[in-house]
Amino acid sequence: MSNTSSDALITRLSALETGQVSDVLDEAGYPNHALSSDLFPLIPGKRFAGRAACLRGEPFIQGATQVPAVPGNTLETLTTNGTIIVIEAGGFQSGALLGGFVAYSLQRAGALAIVTDGAIRDADEIRELGLQCVQRTITPLNGARRWRMTRSDGPISLPGQTGVRVEIHQGDLLLGDSDGVVVVPGSIAQQIIEDTEELQRIEWRIGEALRNGAERAQAFAANPRFAHIRPALNIASNKH
Repeated sequence: MSNTSSDALITRLSALETGQVSDVLDEAGYPNHALSSDLFPLIPGKRFAGRAACLRGEPFIQGATQVPAVPGNTLETLTTNGTIIVIEAGGFQSGALLGGFVAYSLQRAGALAIVTDGAIRDADEIRELGLQCVQRTITPLNGARRWRMTRSDGPISLPGQTGVRVEIHQGDLLLGDSDGVVVVPGSIAQQIIEDTEELQRIEWRIGEALRNGAERAQAFAANPRFAHIRPALNIASNKH
C-alpha cells in the first residue's frame, strides 16, 4: 500500500470511534484488538490515529549472552509523519523508557503518539508538547541505566483488554480516544474502515430515530447495525 493511500485511510480512521471499530473487528472475526485499560493516556480525551512503528526492549543485564542494543537514534529513524511509536517493554517497569527530550525529538520527526506497556517520565513536559502518550506507569527513575532497546523490526505485543496480548506489526493502524486504543491490522485496514464508516451511518440513523421519539427496539430493528460487516478472511489467525 502506498503512503498516499495509507494516509487517506488514517484520515478516515481518525473520524471514527474506537467503539465502532471494535464492533466491526469483533464481527469480522478479530476479537483480540483492544489494548488493556491498564495502559492509560497522559492527556485524557486526546485522540490519535496513525501507523505503528514497533520496537521492543528488555532489562539491562550485564553478561555474555545479552542481546545487543539497537542504535540510539532508532526511534527517530523509524518515525515519519503520522507515526505511532509502539514500544514493548519486555516486562520492565523499574524506570522510564523515555522522557521529555525523546518525546520532543519524536514529535519533531512526525510522531503523533507513543504507546507502551512500560513507564515514561517528564509527564508535565510531554503534556505541554501536546504529544499523547499511553503508558503503564509514570516514574522519575531513568530507565536508560536499567533497560535497553533490542529490536526494531516487529512484531511486538502489548497487554489486551481480553486478557490476551495484542500482536502489533509494523504499519498496523492504531486509533485512540477516550475509550481506549484499538489496533487495526494493516492487511485488512481498508475493509474494516469501510465497514465502520457504514456502521457510523447506521448509528446516525438510529440516533435520529430515537431523537424523533422511536422506541430503542424499534430503531434497532429498522436499522440492523452489523449485517453489512464482512468476515476478515485474509487473516490466518486472530488471532494475532
